[in-house]
Amino acid sequence: MSLRFSPRLIRNRKGQALVESAIVIPLMTFIILGVVQLGMIQHARLMTEYAAFNAARAGIVWNADRFVMQNAAIISLLPTMEGLVSETSAGDPAKMMMQIVQRALIYQAHRRVAQASDFIRNGTDVIIGMLSPSIQGGAGAFRDAVLNAAESAADTGLRNAINGIFGTQDIVEVEIVSPKLGDFGGVHSTEITFDDVMSDDAAWVDKTRLSIRITYLYTLRIPFANRIIHTAYIAGQVGQNLYGAVWNPQTRAGETGFRNVAPLNLAGRGTQLTRQLWQAASHGVFMIPLRATYSMRMQSNPYRRSVAIR
Repeated sequence: MSLRFSPRLIRNRKGQALVESAIVIPLMTFIILGVVQLGMIQHARLMTEYAAFNAARAGIVWNADRFVMQNAAIISLLPTMEGLVSETSAGDPAKMMMQIVQRALIYQAHRRVAQASDFIRNGTDVIIGMLSPSIQGGAGAFRDAVLNAAESAADTGLRNAINGIFGTQDIVEVEIVSPKLGDFGGVHSTEITFDDVMSDDAAWVDKTRLSIRITYLYTLRIPFANRIIHTAYIAGQVGQNLYGAVWNPQTRAGETGFRNVAPLNLAGRGTQLTRQLWQAASHGVFMIPLRATYSMRMQSNPYRRSVAIR
């Protein structure tokens, strides 16, 4: 018995294969794009950890200089983005000069605050010496408390003003977790001796351990997958459930990509960085922050100005 297929049956089977292909091929394409983008994110995350190691290694011998550490991190992250140098100070001489000026101004601000404080302290010593011996101790303690508070307020105000002029947001940002500004003991202490093993300060070990945190604003570059992954990340940051089709996420259950619904809007929620990333996405730039930390023992004296600059 032989099987015979009518031309109509053959045409029906061809039509069925075409419909199945139209359904499966876009779905498989989206899955492949997503897997490729996730693999690139994992690669960038590993490189961010490597960048934190290289930045810390540079910082321990360069007095915890934030700019040296930033450039070391940028060089380490180059395999993840070929244009990274041109978008940071490492490839911009003008921006590097601005950072040098910023560092010099911060240093001069510390000096001026300390000099003004010393001038007032020396002048009031004469007045306190003329008081009754029974109240000289209390007067001196009160004077020191007022001066210390004034020093801290003036120093913070000057640093914020200078940092505000020059800006602080970078694609690769280095945050010094330790030592902290308070570990230097006020504006009169400009550095911490890294090899003073005979120090009586019990916290000396912590003060001379450099701990940094690297934040890398990684740009997602795979079409379609970049928008989907970025939207899911932002929604997770602001605690928003997403509904609807994967290519058209909505904030209300029951919505789909086949209806004329209001576009997803997460603006004004989350941290400042989250809002900035969401705003950048509206211009077609999809970025997510990757973070890594590393700690090393200092091999040079950490400078106060390096910790003070943001």
